[in-house]
Amino acid sequence: MEEKDKASVYETAETPKEPVAVEKKPRSYGLKVVILVAFIAFAATILGAALLTNIIERKNEARNPFYRVVELTDDTVDPEIWGKNFPLQYDGYKRTVDQTRTRYGGSESMAHSPTNADPRSYTAQSRLEEDPRLKTMWDGYAFAVDFREERGHAYMLLDQQFTERQQASKQPGSCINCHASAYTAYKRLGNGDIFKGFQELNKKTYYEARAEVANHPVSCIDCHSSDTMQLRVTRPAFMEGIKAFKASQGIQNFDVNRDATRQEMRTYVCGQCHVEYYFKGDDKQLTYP
Repeated sequence: MEEKDKASVYETAETPKEPVAVEKKPRSYGLKVVILVAFIAFAATILGAALLTNIIERKNEARNPFYRVVELTDDTVDPEIWGKNFPLQYDGYKRTVDQTRTRYGGSESMAHSPTNADPRSYTAQSRLEEDPRLKTMWDGYAFAVDFREERGHAYMLLDQQFTERQQASKQPGSCINCHASAYTAYKRLGNGDIFKGFQELNKKTYYEARAEVANHPVSCIDCHSSDTMQLRVTRPAFMEGIKAFKASQGIQNFDVNRDATRQEMRTYVCGQCHVEYYFKGDDKQLTYP
């Protein structure tokens, strides 16, 4: 190798390389990271606290699903008292006094000449006058004497009390079961046992049974628990009837208030009264077939 070439190689090998420039991060970078982490931790704490507060509020709402103006008990029959806690529902309850025919039925208020059996000046239209054939169809039954258009729940007790049927035949106390708020009467007559109270009420004459119940038609207490507002059945006749029906389907010892679904209960609470029935035995026990 020539001297010139050797010198070129040596020069190349011995020439130091320039140092690579390293980008220096500002000292404030680490501080920013600390602040960011602290902010995230703070935000997570706030969100966690908010979630916990929300959970507690929802649990409290579950215990008290409505604003309590008054305390309700298992003996509060008067719907007006319930209405202090549930004004919208009570307003709907009061609307059952309306006598206006709708596409779904209903009855207009008709002038009525007072009698010993019915001292009212206004009542519902007579179905017997609308269709005289009913008198023939029901000949021998009290309905052939007096039967009128259906009206709202507000009239269910009065329309039974003031009817010519009471004069035409001896109505049993069993009739009161589906026309009045009878739950507390069951408890009182049965010393806390509604089944015994139910049996005692059935044995009475209609007017004896009428004296045992308050002046209220169906009330909130008949279909709702006073502490939880859950739907419930309070009529022993229905409890026994649905138990027998379920047994025919292979479901033994069916307890409607324990075993029914919420959807079923929405039907059953109405079915306590809106149902076919007969009076069984000398005691006229209300029985659902």
